[in-house]
Amino acid sequence: MAEEFELNQEEELLTLFDEEGNETLYRKLLEFEHPGFNKHYVILAEESNFNSDDDEEQIDLIPMIVEELEDEENMKFSPVTSDEEWDMIEEIVNTNFDEVEE
Repeated sequence: MAEEFELNQEEELLTLFDEEGNETLYRKLLEFEHPGFNKHYVILAEESNFNSDDDEEQIDLIPMIVEELEDEENMKFSPVTSDEEWDMIEEIVNTNFDEVEE
């Protein structure tokens, strides 16, 4: 039986800071909560990748786990580390973006 989850495809721009305090603008392409892993995920891509005139350029997608912080206004993004989560995310991304292209 397939797990049911809701996809949010509303694009949004996020400014994220790395460990050195450098900021990078990302576009949120996909957001979902997966009940099987009981986690909230976002798929991001660097906004600078969308400013290229080269339509054939491949855009690197960055899956992240979203954790709400105690103040409930800020979030922490953590990398995906398990192979099972990578497989699930790859399947969701491939299915979702194949439908968009058709």
